[in-house]
Amino acid sequence: MMNSEQSAAELETYILDQGEQPGGTPVVLLDDAAVAAGADPSTLIPGIMGPLPAALRRPAPFTYEAYVLQSVLGELLLESEGAGWSEGELSAIPLLALNFHDVLPGHLEIADRRLNKLARLRDLLTAGADEELHPRVVVLLFDGYKDAARMVVPICDRLGLRVVILPIALEVLDDRAGTLSDDELIRLARNHALGFHTLTHRSADEITPATVISEVTDVVHRLTRIAGRAPRVGAWCGGARFDDSLLGNRRLRELGVTDLVSNWSWETI
Repeated sequence: MMNSEQSAAELETYILDQGEQPGGTPVVLLDDAAVAAGADPSTLIPGIMGPLPAALRRPAPFTYEAYVLQSVLGELLLESEGAGWSEGELSAIPLLALNFHDVLPGHLEIADRRLNKLARLRDLLTAGADEELHPRVVVLLFDGYKDAARMVVPICDRLGLRVVILPIALEVLDDRAGTLSDDELIRLARNHALGFHTLTHRSADEITPATVISEVTDVVHRLTRIAGRAPRVGAWCGGARFDDSLLGNRRLRELGVTDLVSNWSWETI
């Protein structure tokens, strides 16, 4: 059994490796009902997956092993487009997210192909569902990279896929296209949702009384001005779940953010 530090390090490495793969990372996210039922992702596994490695059988909720299992399940679901899944197995899937960070121009073709798969799968998963209140398929763009938005959002517009953009507010200075400007976010917010992701890419436990205004309060107010409405959903660097003991989380709730996306779940806070 690995300790919590080993588990956190392995999880970070696994997620960073996923980010280098073209076409986005599909993950089955748990909703409020799935969390209340025990948050055991192995209950969502269909018979077509076959036997699982011992470490992935009934993993402890919200662990490295649980995330790996939810990623494996998401990949299988996306690539199969639901073929071979029973109606009951499909109805048991709470939410499928396709996560993007930066997208390289050479990855556009595979991103397009996988988004088309996601759209076809969406038609199976969302039949009769209230997608506005309880989405079952969503594209998440983390960090607000220009390249990702300029390539992924037009495809999603064509396919009618729901996108949540979670930008960090400070310009990213690297060898890529940087982050989206306010004017670009205004245009995107006409058809898609903007979500909270801090000013400078911080985790919840890094927020202090000295930084909570710049990292949380001002960011939520900026997104509200840009979109004309307060952000509904937020996410922290590192993908942690809501923890009421942390100042940043309490401030998000005070500011009207109602949902938090973690590595494992999309939950009401």
